[in-house]
Amino acid sequence: MSLRCNSYLQNGSKLKTVLIISLLLNLILLSVCLGLRLWWRNNHDTSVNDGALHGERCYSFGSEVNLSKDSVCVSCDHLGDDVRAEDTLYDVIVSSKCGNRLCCYRDRDIWSLTHTVLEIPDQRSTEGGDLTWWYNRPDAAHLFLDHSLSPPQWSPNNVPGVSFTNLPIRNNRISIQKEGLYFVYAVFSLDFSNFGPGIPQVYHNITSQHPLLKRTGPELHFMNKYGGFTKSGQNYHSSFLSGILHLRRGVEIATQISLHSMIDITKYSNYFGVFKLNK
Repeated sequence: MSLRCNSYLQNGSKLKTVLIISLLLNLILLSVCLGLRLWWRNNHDTSVNDGALHGERCYSFGSEVNLSKDSVCVSCDHLGDDVRAEDTLYDVIVSSKCGNRLCCYRDRDIWSLTHTVLEIPDQRSTEGGDLTWWYNRPDAAHLFLDHSLSPPQWSPNNVPGVSFTNLPIRNNRISIQKEGLYFVYAVFSLDFSNFGPGIPQVYHNITSQHPLLKRTGPELHFMNKYGGFTKSGQNYHSSFLSGILHLRRGVEIATQISLHSMIDITKYSNYFGVFKLNK
């Protein structure tokens, strides 16, 4: 993997801002997914402890766990038992009664934005305190995967107030309209609870291609691979790719995964976006 442009090194503050935005996006949307899953389990599981006996996650905490009201937490069992909060970007790591771990970030702005997303109305609000700053950004898009289509398609319309695009979407790709530096990101959440004992190997990538240069084929920018081994209790995995690219006008950005049957169909679990860094 390599980036074709190194000019971002000349602006350290801009890169720092981009990395913070990337972290916030990941935390916000992962917390939404966690909230939906917790809601589902609370409404379908008769006992937290019964779930633990069957190897499922549970997030019931004892009285010794003291979290502030502005905490935003995400599951972090994958970090292992030996990782401490000071080894990460999180403020605190807590463990549930069943041994599951949550990594928590204490920030009032992130907490407020998360609650705004969770309580979003059916249409975009024009009142103060909404997310107009988010979806009014020029040369930007934030798409969620629409599972009602076969195969699933990236859509700016299936999560009103959060998903949007100010760029054309062609053939499931985001079309760039102005040359410049762009931050590109994509997440696929995988659910392999129905697979086993072996997990198939799956590939996730971000590519670009100019529609008038089809014979050149797509150019690979970023790639992850997962699976190809026997699972050991964990049934979920998120593949997150991101980076800065210099993109020319007319180039189309795409993200793909090699095995659609492993995609988690939870509403907020899969997203794809881009925004321009320079004017």
